[in-house]
Amino acid sequence: MPTSSLLDAIRAAKAREDDAARELLIGVAQWADAHTTGALMPDLYGTYSHPDEEAYDAAEAAWTARFGMPGADTMLDLAGAGAPEVSDFAVTELSTALGRTRESGRLLVGDAIEAKHRLPRVWARLLAGQVTAWRVRRLAQATRGLSAEAAGFVDAQVAHVIHTAGPVVVDRLVLEASARFDPESTEVAECDTRANLYFDLDLTSPATSVGAASAVSADGLLDRADAEDLETAIRQIAHQLLLDGSTDDLAVRRAKALGYIARGQDLLPEADGEANRDDQATQDQRVAQDGRETQDGRAASASERRREPATDTPTGPGTRTAPRRVVVLTVHLSDAALTGAPQIDPVTGRLGLNLARLDNRHQLLTADAIREWCGTPGTHVIVKPVIDLAERVAVDSYEVPDRIATRIKLTRTTCSFPHCRRPAESSDLDHTIEYVPPDQGGPPGQTSTDNLAPLCRHDHRAKTHPSPAGRPWAVTGLSPGHWLWTSPHGQQYL
Repeated sequence: MPTSSLLDAIRAAKAREDDAARELLIGVAQWADAHTTGALMPDLYGTYSHPDEEAYDAAEAAWTARFGMPGADTMLDLAGAGAPEVSDFAVTELSTALGRTRESGRLLVGDAIEAKHRLPRVWARLLAGQVTAWRVRRLAQATRGLSAEAAGFVDAQVAHVIHTAGPVVVDRLVLEASARFDPESTEVAECDTRANLYFDLDLTSPATSVGAASAVSADGLLDRADAEDLETAIRQIAHQLLLDGSTDDLAVRRAKALGYIARGQDLLPEADGEANRDDQATQDQRVAQDGRETQDGRAASASERRREPATDTPTGPGTRTAPRRVVVLTVHLSDAALTGAPQIDPVTGRLGLNLARLDNRHQLLTADAIREWCGTPGTHVIVKPVIDLAERVAVDSYEVPDRIATRIKLTRTTCSFPHCRRPAESSDLDHTIEYVPPDQGGPPGQTSTDNLAPLCRHDHRAKTHPSPAGRPWAVTGLSPGHWLWTSPHGQQYL
């Protein structure tokens, strides 16, 4: 069979599998609807998300009154507040018919009920065949612990992108909904976390052997800004050790870097005598051949190991590079969050929290944490204006200036290759239409916001070099943030 026909057959089999899973989830929801009293589950949680004992007692009394005796069929609350309850024995029969355990069957039924009754927009897309069942189930499992209002917020925000939304996006949206609709619990959790920071070195536990007694374990829960600062220092000293001739692997050098930090040493000690210093050419050759980490101290990928090392780091005799103690955190927040003014949440209409988004780690934080970080002595804060992402910016040069790169990576936060979820901030920026130098007849403004796409290094190589089919991937820009990809076998992906 030709490879193109084989690929078509594989895609057809996958489509049938997706259709079957979709029909299964829809059928399970119908089975649950046929075995319910129609009573909706109350919100059994009160202030600060603590269980409401009275609500629990009332629900239990209603079940007992309905069935008359302990041990009879009961109604299960398998989804969140506002979803109908379902017969326990009906779930047991369905689980048996599907060859599932009771626990697995309850999880499946709970996902179907949660999606149909608490995520109606997402469910409508499932019925229309526009989203796979596994994506709907994953979202349903994430929203089950939210209030009905919070689940509705997630449904409205994610329904139009559920077919492509990755787990990071979904989880962050669920956390945002929880913070918006239950700000009290968020504040309590933040206070508890700050009060329970710790760092321990296990210096007292007896070693398992004399040979292992020379090392101790460490454990801790650190403030995020402090942890970012510590990570930067460890990474740079570990890389400096490599440049100084260390043959240890990255994990060992990171552990040793903590010792230099503990002794207050920003610079590695000079070796005694010229005999202990490497010749510059030998040093550069060792770094180039080592291939175990990148310039920033992290583990290198296979493609990065094949690239030439950076040459702008001074490593000559007598030269030591001090690690920079600069941590860059890209934060998005409002002016009200900066001043600490009370905020009426635009979604809930109630007094809520000022929230901030930390782009570097894809994390949502309270503005109180950001203000505390900014108040630390020596902190350098840069406030940038809001960027108009609809504005077209273009230059004639091949190199991409920061003002264009920032717009591209804010418009598309992940690699633009189909189904790739690698972050755009660490990806290459590729010219959708191949760049032609102006002195060779190329038009002006080729490097622009509508002719660039973020591509991770692997997918950039797939677009640049031919595959076994003899052709590379091809891409056509449709609009900012949207591309049409054509595979070497002619398959197209939007």
